[in-house]
Amino acid sequence: MFLLDDLLLLPLRVPVAGFRWVMKQIQTMADEELMNDQPWKERLIELQMMLELGEISEEDYGREEAQVFAALRAIRARREEIARQIAAERGEVEDEGGIGIYTGYGER
Repeated sequence: MFLLDDLLLLPLRVPVAGFRWVMKQIQTMADEELMNDQPWKERLIELQMMLELGEISEEDYGREEAQVFAALRAIRARREEIARQIAAERGEVEDEGGIGIYTGYGER
């Protein structure tokens, strides 16, 4: 009976499974894009070169640099949040004791 059910429901299950796979691939690609800090680092180097060549003013550099650092802090905060979620799913308890080092990123 179960084999007959599987065969009869196959035309419905295959498209749903394919759609789920496509959506998972899109989610994976979006997550990778959001977590990639390399373009922001390259933008910072580009800004430094433009400043040295005199193509932008100190004010423009400062404004653009602040945007780049804000984006890098947001990426780092996202990574830390994901790490906390994974640790919570595994049942690992975040150790509040011990020595903490403030790096200037995120909240204390």
